[in-house]
Amino acid sequence: MDALGPALSGLGAASAGLAVQANNVANQLTAGYQAKRVDLAAQPAGGVAVQGVSTDPTPPAPGGSNVDLATEMVQGMALDVMYKANLKVVRSEDQRLQATLNLTA
Repeated sequence: MDALGPALSGLGAASAGLAVQANNVANQLTAGYQAKRVDLAAQPAGGVAVQGVSTDPTPPAPGGSNVDLATEMVQGMALDVMYKANLKVVRSEDQRLQATLNLTA
C-alpha cells in the first residue's frame, strides 16, 4: 500500500486550509468580509481532496466582518497538527525506502 499519496494529499489540504485561515485573519477588520472555509472530502483510494472554498453564512458585524479569532486560532492549530502528522508519514516512508535500498545495495 502506498503511504505517500494519502500523506501528500493531506499536506496539500492542510496547506490550503492554512492559506484560507491566514486570509481570514488578515481580513478580520475589513468591513463586510465573510470568513471562508476549505471544504475537504475523503478520497476512495485514501487521502483527502480540497473540494472548494465556502463562505461562512454568519452575517458580518456592522462595519466589520464575521471572522472570529478564537475560531481561527483553533482551526489553525488543527491544521498545524494535520500538516505535521502527514509530514511525519512522508518522513517515515522516506526512511523505510532508504532502509530498503540499503538492504539491496
